[in-house]
Amino acid sequence: MKTPTNPCIRCGKERIFSKKWKEYIGKSLVTYTANICPDPECQKIVETGLKDKKDRLETIQANSLRRRAENRRNRKPSSKRQTR
Repeated sequence: MKTPTNPCIRCGKERIFSKKWKEYIGKSLVTYTANICPDPECQKIVETGLKDKKDRLETIQANSLRRRAENRRNRKPSSKRQTR
């Protein structure tokens, strides 16, 4: 039977356990675990890359919501068709 692995997304080394915490969400108890790369330099690079991706996604989403609001504001009132 093969044991599950958790390789680093950058260097491929087996990630190590860093932190574990529990939190209630509604009535459910959720357990979180954080794993990190054993190479601190690699982990810093990974975290920087993930932060950049998150920031870029948030910017895209904010711009999308802004454009939607502008489109709703600029929409012409619908005119009803008249039948003859």
